[in-house]
Amino acid sequence: MQNVILIGMPGSGKSTLGRILADSLSYHFIDTDDVIMDTYEKTLMQLIEENGTEGFITLEGKVVQSIHTNQAVISTGGSVIYHEGAMAYLKSIGFVVYLHHALNDLTQRVGNLVTRGVVCHGGCETLQELFDERCPLYEKYADLTVDLTKCTLPECNQRLLSAVQKQLKKIAAQSK
Repeated sequence: MQNVILIGMPGSGKSTLGRILADSLSYHFIDTDDVIMDTYEKTLMQLIEENGTEGFITLEGKVVQSIHTNQAVISTGGSVIYHEGAMAYLKSIGFVVYLHHALNDLTQRVGNLVTRGVVCHGGCETLQELFDERCPLYEKYADLTVDLTKCTLPECNQRLLSAVQKQLKKIAAQSK
């Protein structure tokens, strides 16, 4: 199964760029946040409030590991990197692409972390704290990092598509 899994901070473009990438590759598009909300018929914020941070991470991990697909771009919730089992599963069904942005770029896009339904393992209260906590984990799990700092949407689309196509060609060559 060759899927493209997108990870990154809130506001990094996983959903927006993921949909465009899926169209460009003629792949399916799956947003794990949507799968979670459809499965439980609740918003992410409701699920976090009901289950707590650790409970939500467990719930998210189970839902992610229930996704069975091929040739899909999978946009993950930014907190999926807290669940080792979910990340191992994702890496087994495709390659993981970290959409990296500078903190300043993200600050302009994110808004309120709490109302957005953002999970912070270490009890972060600011985007800076979340960034500092998550970035090492994104780097740990990424098979490919695409730097999207200071790019426009069309530039980001092109950078991501180019990097993913190169990676797909590399994987295809290795499997021969």
